[in-house]
Amino acid sequence: MTDHQGFERQERAAVDRLERQTGDMGAVTSYGPYPDQVIEVFGEPGPTLVYIHGGYFRPTIDRTHARPFARALAKAGQRVVLLEYRRVPGNPSVAIEDLDLFESRLAEPVLWVGHSAGGMLALTRAYQRQAAVLALAPVADLARASRLHLGDHAVTAWMGGAPEQHPRRYADLDPQVCLSPRPPGVLLVHGTNDQTVPVALSQDSPAESLVLPDAHHFDLIDPESEKWPQILELVRSAMRQLPPQAR
Repeated sequence: MTDHQGFERQERAAVDRLERQTGDMGAVTSYGPYPDQVIEVFGEPGPTLVYIHGGYFRPTIDRTHARPFARALAKAGQRVVLLEYRRVPGNPSVAIEDLDLFESRLAEPVLWVGHSAGGMLALTRAYQRQAAVLALAPVADLARASRLHLGDHAVTAWMGGAPEQHPRRYADLDPQVCLSPRPPGVLLVHGTNDQTVPVALSQDSPAESLVLPDAHHFDLIDPESEKWPQILELVRSAMRQLPPQAR
């Protein structure tokens, strides 16, 4: 077995376990009229972390596998809002609309945390404005992800075509294009052994990035991972940077 195959096997095993360990839902509230416009809240009232799950934007992959991450952060003292959103192939704008709608109802600043596809969506909160974002293994370059056929052409399907077919759509949504150089409060975190989203997508981002040696794609959201203490400290550090009224 090659290293590549071994890391892929580790990633599959991790996500399978996260889905099995999903546990009970948090407190569920709707923020809009569509079935996917819901949140689950974990933890006591206080400064808030909004978590956006991944799944390569596929409608078949929801927030189920993200509950262990949210629950572990809540156990560590964080208030976590697990955000669901619409995932419609060929219509990426509805996901952005859902994030905009939810954000419009926030009373104070939050830390946006996202993983994989959710990391890309979290980064949109920092387009042309200041926001606190911790993007874990994000799809930080949509055009490159499309050309690499990542996720079995998942990005191309979500975007409704290749960059050459929808140049304006990519230009309006792609973090590689839309993020300003090293925006304050934004950090991308990626593992060297990631087989789902190449680490280069974060390393080549205009935003600040941190590379974790020997970490695969799901190590960054797995409370049983050896990397968990480091992820937890990154979350706590980012939460401490929120404005005083949010803490």
